[in-house]
Amino acid sequence: MKKRVMLSYGPLIFFLLFFLTASGWTASAPAISITGVVKQPLNLTLEDLKKFETITVRLNEITRDHQFNGVFHYRGIPLKTLLELAFVEKEESAFKKPIDLAIVVRNKDGKQAVLSWGEVFYGNPFEVVLAFTATPIIPHHDCNRCHGPEVFQKWLDVLSRKVGYPKLVVTNDFYTDRSLEKIVNIEVVDLHPKMPVKRSSDFSSPSFMITGDVTQPLTITDLSSYPRIEATTKEIGDGKGYHGMKFFSGAPLSELLKKAGVTPDLNKVFLISAPDGYRSLLSYGEVFLSSYGKNITIADRESNQPIQKNGKFVLILPDSLAADGSVKAVSKIEVITLKPKSNF
Repeated sequence: MKKRVMLSYGPLIFFLLFFLTASGWTASAPAISITGVVKQPLNLTLEDLKKFETITVRLNEITRDHQFNGVFHYRGIPLKTLLELAFVEKEESAFKKPIDLAIVVRNKDGKQAVLSWGEVFYGNPFEVVLAFTATPIIPHHDCNRCHGPEVFQKWLDVLSRKVGYPKLVVTNDFYTDRSLEKIVNIEVVDLHPKMPVKRSSDFSSPSFMITGDVTQPLTITDLSSYPRIEATTKEIGDGKGYHGMKFFSGAPLSELLKKAGVTPDLNKVFLISAPDGYRSLLSYGEVFLSSYGKNITIADRESNQPIQKNGKFVLILPDSLAADGSVKAVSKIEVITLKPKSNF
């Protein structure tokens, strides 16, 4: 028997599902499939995507190796909308929240990138978009005053390149390696469906481990040797609402992961958990590529006092629109690499 975890999407989603089905949405070859722990797997063509209400976003495309791939306005659908239409269906689990789910996006060339549930559902819709058209942004003037044609012409030529659709557009990534083209599959993955949960009011953790796909596993009991940052949060949960402003300080999660020897990989995720089984998943891109990543904090002080209740360390996500992704009493950070599948 499965226990389904479904969000309340309202009658609009049911109307869209009926509309697409009634209009023969599977009649032509699908451009993209949505699979995994969802109640309603989808097969969509580019024509199907054009039937949704769309948004337009701008992307300045530069990858980590400093390759310039153009500046475009992309028109498409928020990925959140499509995942809502597919519905979430976790297998039987004591942990019902979807914040530990990974979203794996694969393209026709065998490449993949991973997003977390939180960066899709606890951000604004324009931050992750599945695009089906693009308009290049052409400079108003040439750049002869500062560069010769041997420099700027190659940058102009890129603006006329052929973009492969559907295209994943992640607008908050400083480096745009995750903005893959020719997407064929989006899979929602539950990495630990059987991980136990033992909810208790008196759990604690005086240290935490960084384990898994790392070159140097760590057990951390103190943050004094790491750079310190401040993290101010608006504590607003989807379940219990607003609980005030909170002021934390601690170490950037990215620095801790680097110390453990985490190598650059768009397929990596970080599963942060507490002794009672509460957990939250972050993607490599969310921590190391997104403009928000530098603010993600493992805090050991609140309001300038050591954290004592429910443990010594807390995962803080200052830029998230919901506090559900935060983890009290962090006891473990598991680094997991989601290997690409050969059948996509």
